[in-house]
Amino acid sequence: MIRKLWALAHNTFREAVRDRILYSILFFAVGVIALSLVTQEITVGDRDKVVRSVGLGAVAAFGSIMSMFLGISLVWGEVEKKTVYTILSKPISRWMFVLGKYLGMMMTLSVVVAIMGLVYTVLLSAQQTFPPAIVYVSMGLLMVELMLLTSWATLFSTYSAPTTAAGFTLAVFVIGHLADDIWLYGSQLESPAARAIARALYWVLPNFEMFNIRAQAVHEMAIPWPVVVGGLGYGLMYSAGVLCCAMWVFERRDLK
Repeated sequence: MIRKLWALAHNTFREAVRDRILYSILFFAVGVIALSLVTQEITVGDRDKVVRSVGLGAVAAFGSIMSMFLGISLVWGEVEKKTVYTILSKPISRWMFVLGKYLGMMMTLSVVVAIMGLVYTVLLSAQQTFPPAIVYVSMGLLMVELMLLTSWATLFSTYSAPTTAAGFTLAVFVIGHLADDIWLYGSQLESPAARAIARALYWVLPNFEMFNIRAQAVHEMAIPWPVVVGGLGYGLMYSAGVLCCAMWVFERRDLK
C-alpha cells in the first residue's frame, strides 16, 4: 500500500512541477519577497519590521494561492483527461487514489514554501540578521494551514468542476480567516437563534487564524508553544476529517 501511495504522490508531484503556471506564480512570489526590501526606503517608522511583515505575508499569500490553484483540479483533472480510468483499472482503490494525489500536492507545496522561505532567509540575512526560530515555526504552521486548505480543495474537486471548486475553496479560505469575527459578531446579536447559528458556524467551519503567528514572528517574540501545539493538533485532525469526506465522496461517485 505504501508503495502505491508513493507512486501516486510522486507522479502528482512530477505533474505539478511541470506546470508553467506554477512557475509563474512562484516567480512572482519570489519577486514580491525581493521587492519587500524596497519598502525599507519608502517606509516611515520601524522599517525592519515592515520588511519582515511584507516578506512573511507574501509567503503566506502565495502559498495559499498555489494551494487553491493546484487543489481545485487535483481529482477533477484526472477525470476530465480520462486518466483516472487507467489508474483505477489497476489494484488501486478510489480512497487510495485521492490520498495519493493529496500527498503529492502537499509534497509540491512543501517544496514551494521551502523555496520562498530560503529566499526570505537569504534576503533578510543580507539586509538585517539571520531570522530567529519563530520565523520557521510560523512557516511550519503555514504548512498546516495549507494542509487544511488543500484538503478542502480536494473535497470540492472530487465532485465539482474547477470553477465551482475554486469558488467554494475561496469561500472557505475567506470565512476561515474571519472565524473570530463571526464569533464576535454572533455574540453581540440579540436573537438567541442567530447567536446559535453564528456559534455553530464558528465551530463547524475552519479557523485559519489558529495557524497565524506571523505578528509574533515579525516582532521576533518568543515562540508561543501552546498556540503552536494547539494549532498543529487542530489542523491535523480537521484535515484528516475533511480528507476522509473527500475519499468517501469519491468512493460513491459514478465515473461512468
